[in-house]
Amino acid sequence: MSGQVRQIRATDWCIVRTAGAGTLGVHDALVEAGYDAWTPVGTVIKRVGRERDRVEQRAALLPTFAFVRYDRLPDLLDLARSPGQVCQVWDSEARRMVAKGMPHFSVFRYGKGYPAVTDRELDRLRQIERRGKPVDQVRIFQPDEDVRYPSLGFEGLIGKVERVKGRYAFVSFSGFDIPVKVYAGSLLPAA
Repeated sequence: MSGQVRQIRATDWCIVRTAGAGTLGVHDALVEAGYDAWTPVGTVIKRVGRERDRVEQRAALLPTFAFVRYDRLPDLLDLARSPGQVCQVWDSEARRMVAKGMPHFSVFRYGKGYPAVTDRELDRLRQIERRGKPVDQVRIFQPDEDVRYPSLGFEGLIGKVERVKGRYAFVSFSGFDIPVKVYAGSLLPAA
């Protein structure tokens, strides 16, 4: 990068850190407080109770980390530095704003600043998140849609969906003679 500093955009993300078990709690509390927050979430099967019944539960796929839009960094820093980490949220039953506590978190700092993560850098995590979802929750692209396939070997290439067959899409990439068969859940919109 030869010492150049990349321009940070409002659409970039800053990194929030918390205890592993508190990742979903922090994410959910930030969303409830009006932040645009994201963390990769999957479903795990756990055995609970004396009977060891199988139960599906939401789980953070990247424990300890969540991402919040960079344009909210000053507000996020104020919240992280406040002694009680309390924010105002709308209570629909009381029909007013109320103070609500959230699990402890900090904003990830590197050197003298707070690193920005682009949407493109989060594509691999989104791809992993989609792999764990049932087919009916995966976006299936239609023929003639432009898509991006972020996996190694195709990283950065934009192709056009030729046809869709079940869970798979056949995508034409420039420079390839025949369409490539890929899992549709791993595709991303080109834009």
